[in-house]
Order: sequence, then C-alpha cells, then structure tokens
Amino acid sequence: MITVTTEAQDKLQSIIDADALDGSAVRLSVVRGPHGCVHGWDLGFDNDHRPNDNVFVFGPIEVRIEAELVDDLAGATIDYRESGSSLGFSIDVPGTRTGGCGNH
Repeated sequence: MITVTTEAQDKLQSIIDADALDGSAVRLSVVRGPHGCVHGWDLGFDNDHRPNDNVFVFGPIEVRIEAELVDDLAGATIDYRESGSSLGFSIDVPGTRTGGCGNH
C-alpha cells in the first residue's frame, strides 16, 4: 500500500483544478535507464486507465500504478513540501536503490 500525504493530495488537486485536468488521475511509474537500471520514480497526470492498473484513492486523488510495480512500491509515500530549500513532490520508496541495474 502507498500513502499520499494530505499536502500532496491538496497540491495535486490544485494542479488538476488550475490546468483543467478534470477526470485525470495521477500515474506513479518507474524511470528506468539502460539495462533496466532504476533511476527513480515519476508522477504524471493520466486519462488512460490501463487493464493492468491498480487504482488507489486518496481523498479526491486517484493514483494508478501498473500491477507489476505494486509490490516494489509497498510502503511508498508521496509528499509535497514548500519550506526552505525543499520545494516540490517527493516519492519515498523504502528499500529501493536508485541507480541499481537489473530487476529491482
């Protein structure tokens, strides 16, 4: 199971409202490099519900994750911060090493 903090939910909803993205969901996906290297995780807006998506709902926000990534994202937290030198979304995935190659 993943967690989306209240701050992240509020910011995602404000982006949806400001950019007229009604009906859009948030897609959480892996960013891979050569040879399957995990470079990190990505958030994006998506209107395409794929048959293998797992869907999680947090307040007004729907998060879609491909089924094969759900176990890898167990315990993940999506947060949003606006303080000091920290501005933006963070995706914390316990136990995941970015930059490693092969299966993650």
